[in-house]
Amino acid sequence: MEFETGEPRKIPLERERRAPAHEAIRPVTGTAGDHKLVYGLLRAANRAPSYESFLAWLDEPSYEPLNRLLVKRGSNLVAHCQVFDRIAWFHGAKIPVGGIEDPVALPEYCGAGYERLLLSTAQQTLRNRRAVIAFTRTDRPKAFCDAGWSEAIGQRHTEATVNDVLARLSQTPAATLPVRPTRPLRIRLWRQVELEPLRRLYRRAMPAAWGAIDRSEAYWRWFVNRRAHDELIVAIYGRDDWTALDAPAHIVGYAMTRGSQVVELSTLPAFGRAAEPLLARACQDAIERDHRTVSLHLPPDDPLHDVLLAAGGGWSTRNRNGETLMLRLLDPVRWIEGLQRVLVDRATAAGLALPLDVVFYTGRRRYRLELTDRGGRLVRERTSLVDVSCSPEMLGALFMGNVAVAAAEQSGRVVFRSADAALRTASLFPPIPFWQSSLDSQRS
Repeated sequence: MEFETGEPRKIPLERERRAPAHEAIRPVTGTAGDHKLVYGLLRAANRAPSYESFLAWLDEPSYEPLNRLLVKRGSNLVAHCQVFDRIAWFHGAKIPVGGIEDPVALPEYCGAGYERLLLSTAQQTLRNRRAVIAFTRTDRPKAFCDAGWSEAIGQRHTEATVNDVLARLSQTPAATLPVRPTRPLRIRLWRQVELEPLRRLYRRAMPAAWGAIDRSEAYWRWFVNRRAHDELIVAIYGRDDWTALDAPAHIVGYAMTRGSQVVELSTLPAFGRAAEPLLARACQDAIERDHRTVSLHLPPDDPLHDVLLAAGGGWSTRNRNGETLMLRLLDPVRWIEGLQRVLVDRATAAGLALPLDVVFYTGRRRYRLELTDRGGRLVRERTSLVDVSCSPEMLGALFMGNVAVAAAEQSGRVVFRSADAALRTASLFPPIPFWQSSLDSQRS
């Protein structure tokens, strides 16, 4: 069964330089011999990371030269993009996703349509690899929107003055003090021999996130050794003897920093109290590095954001390198299949009676979402009464939780047959900000 995804619409460009008719330009997959050409192209397009970072990404465990899609004219490389495969967590569900990185062309060919050609090819490549969602970071969000992508909602972080945050952390209200004294935590830098405890902690914390990358042991080794972060700080509970390698320290939390940014911070569920000492250590180290502010690039619902706000900070939407996170749902059928237990839990929490169904109409086709207490599925429908009408792109954003139902209805992008249909849709697909650590795609 094939779901209507909609053909990517033409991306408007300022100029439209067409290649001569006798030149059959088609994307080709890269080889190891193309690496120097790729790096030269990225430099010419002002998109190159440091050479050390470029080489480090060649050692990423899943990397293959054929992940690069290239457009060549003769022996010259004029356009490039890279695709990569990942597994991501969505409230406990593991779902295959794919990324598109560095879709660029030489400046003199920016109007020739090569970037549009590469984007279309990359999307099809990810579909063939069974990716359910595609994501990318771009400084040209409108071009991707015109091609059927949607800007990820809720992409913001908190920022405050370092000294104000430290002052706030030192003021522990009496009401929050534990009834009985607990063993103190030790905050220090992570050691290379502690990879396995770190990996276990991440694996326990990240499944509850919406979009966090699932990291294998090989990926973790590459991830920490390429040093995209400045510091990796850990919280230790109990004994901490570096000579006892057969009994590693009990790591209950960690924080990763890059400059003045805290880009990851996680604790075990029973050790949420470790979060504030980790933040305090990150602030102290920021002062040592002559930073005046600290920012938290954590999921929007992380409680630590309240600490920065209480310290006089605020929310910011400034993106890394001016880039915007974009999303596209490639396979809605498999998305619903992978998310079926999450949908059942949402329906139960909202008090919706099961079984239930919702019929969606995208302008040409109808699809019925069937949900029972045992799971759910999305099937083709021809005759049922329509509950929800919208475009294929809007349906993808709706399913991903990348749009608020009420706002979409108010703007006319989604039309509901009844208030009950709107309620069921809003309960099953609430808006949830997509979050991934920037270190998983940090190039420089």
